[in-house]
Amino acid sequence: MLTPLGLVRRSIGLLIGLGALSCALTLLYLAVSALMTLGGSCGAGGPYVVETPCPAGIAWIIPVSIFGGLAALGLYAVSLLPVGPKLVVLAWPALFLSLGWVFLDAALDPELGVDVGFMICAVLFIVMGGLPLLFMANRDALRRVFWGVAPPRTAQAPVATRPGEVHWTTTVELPGDRDRDRRHAHPRRPEPERAPSGAGTGLVEALERLAALHKEGRLDDAEYAAAKNRLLNG
Repeated sequence: MLTPLGLVRRSIGLLIGLGALSCALTLLYLAVSALMTLGGSCGAGGPYVVETPCPAGIAWIIPVSIFGGLAALGLYAVSLLPVGPKLVVLAWPALFLSLGWVFLDAALDPELGVDVGFMICAVLFIVMGGLPLLFMANRDALRRVFWGVAPPRTAQAPVATRPGEVHWTTTVELPGDRDRDRRHAHPRRPEPERAPSGAGTGLVEALERLAALHKEGRLDDAEYAAAKNRLLNG
């Protein structure tokens, strides 16, 4: 149960958390990309002359983007609604796949060739980010992440709520669910076999066959009566 004020607060938390997380990942990606163009390392400050100085602001952008992203992810997680998408699990693939792309781009230098160290890091990060996506290859996992879990469908009366509370009645329906529910609710009945006919088949044998099918339950009363009527009336 959520009060309207709680619903508004959580919705704002979701927007702020998701927006801040996106900004943090973008800043980290750009900072690491700038660092890789310098060979993967740089320096700033100290009593000695730095051979490769860091770009302005790079020293604080990387730590702020990391810790800021963790804080934004926490805000998004605590603000999740009972229904709706749950994108928390995508933060890990987004982080490591973006870092893997940066290292892969730096490893494939058209002038110097392939940098083995950067390539190893690229493969490691891509594997770390891509493996969790394999668990979302089935329908239920995709539903939980992008649509959320539908409340259970029951025939009971809706739960009474106190004034000022919100009762969730939203359901989640994916393409194909309606056809599947229709098949389960109305299973296809086997078609009744036609009464034996043709040369050499007598009326008595046909009636006995119909009676046997009716007794086995393969023909209901109406079908049995209709088939019997057709036989008797030619």
